[in-house]
Amino acid sequence: MPVSVARKTRTRAEILEHAARLFRLRGYDGTNIDDIMLAAGLTRGAFYAHFKSKDDLFAEAVRAGHGLLAMIRASDAKTALAAYFDKAGLAANAQACMLAALPGDVARAPMAARLAYANVLHGLIGELSRGRARQLNADATIVAILAVGALVLARASGDTRLGDWLLRCAKRAALPLLKPRVSPSRKQSRSRRKGAGARRAKRAVRSRAGRA
Repeated sequence: MPVSVARKTRTRAEILEHAARLFRLRGYDGTNIDDIMLAAGLTRGAFYAHFKSKDDLFAEAVRAGHGLLAMIRASDAKTALAAYFDKAGLAANAQACMLAALPGDVARAPMAARLAYANVLHGLIGELSRGRARQLNADATIVAILAVGALVLARASGDTRLGDWLLRCAKRAALPLLKPRVSPSRKQSRSRRKGAGARRAKRAVRSRAGRA
């Protein structure tokens, strides 16, 4: 009996979920196809019905954007960052976040994985930039750098006190940069005020021209 489209889609998603977890935990070199398929409860032969290669799967896993980006989309930036900078959750956050767990692996990976990483990072900055004039707002970019960079350094450090200090300093610098998002009504009122001001300026110019 042919495998249904829904079942095939579900199986692919399960393989991807297990692969992403193992890649974040062990890195690219420490994870092989047999481990992934064993975790998914499938045979190695089933792998190639869904992915072309391990490199293809790795790029897909990076593209899934686990970690800080998903946390912000599920709540809000300040709440997500407060949890992300929490020293008690360092190990869990570092393992869950693709941006923090795999920068070295991605840097050595084929272009597809590097572009996927860039897209996730771009998406994170975009989420932090919501309600601002430009998507790649400078303050939002700095927050992303501080968050991911601090987690990478704290995770790599064997000194717990140093790791805690890095997270506290990054949090202190990052949170004040998160300006409140501008609501649509406020945006509209600002545009109306600008429009009214422009109309008054034009009337003043016409009035002066008439008197002259």
